[in-house]
Amino acid sequence: MFGVTKRIDLPLIRRTRRVLVRVRLCVSGHINDGMPFEEESFTIAVNADGGLLQLRKPVRKGQRLSLLHANTGQQAFCTVAQVEPIDDGLVSVRVQFIKPHPEFWHIAFPPDDWTRHHADSKFSRRSHSQDPDAKGC
Repeated sequence: MFGVTKRIDLPLIRRTRRVLVRVRLCVSGHINDGMPFEEESFTIAVNADGGLLQLRKPVRKGQRLSLLHANTGQQAFCTVAQVEPIDDGLVSVRVQFIKPHPEFWHIAFPPDDWTRHHADSKFSRRSHSQDPDAKGC
């Protein structure tokens, strides 16, 4: 016999690597009543599919926004994937590009097999002095 089960929200699964980087943006869209808005913002983290940013304007899941990269002048269109309130009237907004657009951020994303233990990682415990092939001065 089957019992009643609770609904469990599964964590969102990221399809591409996330990079913590601050990119200045001009975000535009429409407020719920249809009034256009434009707001300066910045990213907290980015990936090839979108990013995480903070806004003061009210936005809702599924809403379309335009992002203008302040340094390059490039524009990308995205959809709001998640909205969470923060302090002081700010909201954390996760956006997803309409089409994947990794080059919009102008950064190199780590490969899929990248880990903290990779030899090129700054977190790698292996130093040049421990490398048998390393040449001295």
